[in-house]
Amino acid sequence: MTGTDDVSADVLSPPHPPAALYSIDVMGHVERADLRDVPSVMRIITLCSEHMRAQCINQWDEIYPNLRIVEEDVRSGSLFVVRQDGQCIAAVGLNDVQPDEYRPLPWQCETGRALVIHRLCVHPDWQQRGAGRHLMDFAEAFAKEHGFSCIRLDAYTGNPRALALYEKRGYHRIGQAHFPRRELPFVCFEKIVE
Repeated sequence: MTGTDDVSADVLSPPHPPAALYSIDVMGHVERADLRDVPSVMRIITLCSEHMRAQCINQWDEIYPNLRIVEEDVRSGSLFVVRQDGQCIAAVGLNDVQPDEYRPLPWQCETGRALVIHRLCVHPDWQQRGAGRHLMDFAEAFAKEHGFSCIRLDAYTGNPRALALYEKRGYHRIGQAHFPRRELPFVCFEKIVE
């Protein structure tokens, strides 16, 4: 492959990034992802999985999340990324698809649509620098702007930083759900959109 055939530069830093949907001066723009972002998002997921496993947090593995899921998120328009200096540093899925494991839980919001946050991930080099909060700010603004009544998500009980992030933001614990291949349950959270 010659330098002119190499598309990796375009994948990591698109020549014409889409217009930002939301931004904060201290952090990059949140944008709807496109297929060029898939390799970068998969790299972040891999690095996050390794980083969590090094801390004995067995939340993700080689089966989930995977390439097919990330590509489906992009095709459905539900994957959003944060770019800093042209590089993808974080990602999150936002849609109204609730896992079957949510069904038996005593949700507080019984009417309207629920926005569900999926697979929030921040490159380990950018963790604890505001990227996760930035994505959550975006998700909450997105829910309000698009008429959702509430926001739902789940967090692995073995991931105390994630649990603390959601509780600090005013999310309420609704119950727990068990997902395949996971030793510990996930706490399910909900926040009413105001």
